[in-house]
Amino acid sequence: MDLWTLGLIAVMVIGIALIVFGAVSDRRKNARAAQEILSVPRRTIPHFRPDAEPPHYLSELQARRAPAEPATTLTADERSTVTNEIKAPTTTTVTVGYASRDFVTDPTSSWAVQAAPRVLVCTDTIRTIRELLPVLEKLIMSRTPLVVVAPAIAPDVLATLEVNHIRGLVKLLAMVGADHAQLDAIARRTGATLLSRADLQSGYLPAGYLGQIGRWVSDSNASYLIDTAHQPSPPHDAAADQRGTQPG
Repeated sequence: MDLWTLGLIAVMVIGIALIVFGAVSDRRKNARAAQEILSVPRRTIPHFRPDAEPPHYLSELQARRAPAEPATTLTADERSTVTNEIKAPTTTTVTVGYASRDFVTDPTSSWAVQAAPRVLVCTDTIRTIRELLPVLEKLIMSRTPLVVVAPAIAPDVLATLEVNHIRGLVKLLAMVGADHAQLDAIARRTGATLLSRADLQSGYLPAGYLGQIGRWVSDSNASYLIDTAHQPSPPHDAAADQRGTQPG
């Protein structure tokens, strides 16, 4: 057999072998790709221990159950003092009450009372809890009460505020339904900056954006902004003093 014939046969054999190898290799590669697509991906969880205790989630009923902490109920004397403060001429009254009875701190009077709270006044509806997180994080650390005033608050946001107040994580009071004139009056009385929802979303919180008042009291119909530093002193009973100095 001629050499060129042998060479041609060798080339044909090698070519066929390469074609078969390529086909088998492509089939295996496609099979691996299909398996990777159809199989469940690996989800490695950092610091995960299979023997770790599962997380404990609170039910709605548990979340709204107040912890065993000192009661916020006012004494009779404290209630009388607050009543006099509400009637004082220096007190500002706004005809909008609390957003929910879950904010009530004194069941006897049905008042929600916060002492020396910071006041956030938003001119738009608050739609997500993320809009309030920067404020809440700051006040939780200092245990400072917060009053949130807005035309409306989304139901899930209001529920989150209620639960945080009930659980004692932060002292809160929410007030919704205020019109522009009422928002402006509250801002002027407390020194708060009127914030838009865009301000809260962008994190635009200028220095002094939170207002402050000596005491804030709300019932279901109205709110009372009390300047405790300028409350009139109780009348002085000179006759009682004279009786106390008389010899027995």
